[in-house]
Amino acid sequence: MTDGGYYAIKGFEFQIDKTLLSILDSEDNTPVCLEQIQDINTNGYVIQVKYKETQDYIPSKIKEPIIQLINEYQIDSSRTYYLYCYFKNVEDEIKTLSIEELDGILGNKKYDFKDTLKKNFVLSFRLQFSKSFQDQFEQAIKEIQKLIVSSEFEEALIYYGCITNYLRKIVVTNPNIAFRTCTKKELFELITVNRRIIFDSAYRTYKGDEKYFSFIKKQHFTFRNIDNWERFFIIELLGNEKISIIKSVILSIKHKFYKIQTRAIKSGAPYVFLRNISSENLKILKRELISDGNVIIDGHDFKDADFNSSTIIEKSTLENKISIKFLNTGDNLMQIIGLELGVNKKMYQFYLSQPYKVQLDIDTVSIEVKNVSEINKIIL
Repeated sequence: MTDGGYYAIKGFEFQIDKTLLSILDSEDNTPVCLEQIQDINTNGYVIQVKYKETQDYIPSKIKEPIIQLINEYQIDSSRTYYLYCYFKNVEDEIKTLSIEELDGILGNKKYDFKDTLKKNFVLSFRLQFSKSFQDQFEQAIKEIQKLIVSSEFEEALIYYGCITNYLRKIVVTNPNIAFRTCTKKELFELITVNRRIIFDSAYRTYKGDEKYFSFIKKQHFTFRNIDNWERFFIIELLGNEKISIIKSVILSIKHKFYKIQTRAIKSGAPYVFLRNISSENLKILKRELISDGNVIIDGHDFKDADFNSSTIIEKSTLENKISIKFLNTGDNLMQIIGLELGVNKKMYQFYLSQPYKVQLDIDTVSIEVKNVSEINKIIL
């Protein structure tokens, strides 16, 4: 990637962070628009964002965005207009301009606008020099902490990743700019719905792989009581993994969650659904697990039999020694999690691209991994 491409991407991320801060600073139901009039706007203000990490500020550097804002002001003079910009040699501050300062910025374009227009514009204009990229990012995390009422930086960082992904999608997936809006209430609901779901990109990038694995393990795989739960594991595969690697992960899940005691089963067999595994590889995997002495079931009572839900929900006992339950298809998964099993259900999703869509209300933790082997580093 060229330096220009790098800074363009960083500039967009800088704009996303400013958008996030603008939304969190608004009333709950106030729509904040993304990439409509300018980069950010509401009924009360318009903001253009410029990120110039490597450049020193001189007035001519902001001439073009100022001209754009003057043109917008001529269309609607009821709003406040902001140029929100970062230059490496200017501390953060908000300032107004005099007519003389505005003319200095406009240079040879100052005669394109009437004095009355310029006089009125400066009354409705603010030039805001921003904090650095890192400082603005940390400010965004602090505002999320306030929103979720949490003192944990790590938790807020996770939701930062969730929110910024959501804001990016608003911009890139809506060709109709009228739909590029978001409210503070919308972000709060997004967090509420996903509070038990992990979105790792920000945390992992910020903290590194090992701290990420440790954090996820501490939050979701360190516990004393694992009784009276039915646990479901959805694991996304690329499709080209070695059987031995998949087998290692399955056995780790069994070791962690299937607990047998002298007189009883403390925690029964977990359910496993492998996304993108071929029928042939699934057959080989099951055969190897059985050869190693594991007792597995998949709801098919004999060759070519239809899926039998009553078979696969059979409880693990000292006699049957069922330790792993495979759900061969997404339909099988949906059928079983939709049943009343008499105990609480918990779902763990390990995904490479996107979490599997489950249309039922079930307690879920979704964890992004770069490859299936990372699951062992998280759960063991």
